[in-house]
Amino acid sequence: MLTSQNNRDRWLAAIAYLSVLVVIPLVSKPKSPFLAQHTRQGFALFFIEIAGVVFLLIIDATLGRIAFLGFMLLILLKLVLFLSAFILSVLGFMKAIFGQEWRIPFVDDLAARIPID
Repeated sequence: MLTSQNNRDRWLAAIAYLSVLVVIPLVSKPKSPFLAQHTRQGFALFFIEIAGVVFLLIIDATLGRIAFLGFMLLILLKLVLFLSAFILSVLGFMKAIFGQEWRIPFVDDLAARIPID
């Protein structure tokens, strides 16, 4: 179901889910609530990705040194982190392109705390 969002807002909202490119909608000063909400979620998702990478680096430096178990644990954690981030980014991108409001479970709680005017 398409809403009355203009093309610029929909494309900027979609770009917000493309990792580091979340800076582009942030700089454009979102004026519509639709764009602000998607920009918040994209920024929160990017923040979670960065925190996940830092977590993986810590696990690699500690448990990753165990011969087989550490290697398998690290592979599993990387797979979970990157697949979930990829899937959420693709879903957010698609929902934004089609002009739909979408709240990512758990991520939206963090996104609500981000002040975007």
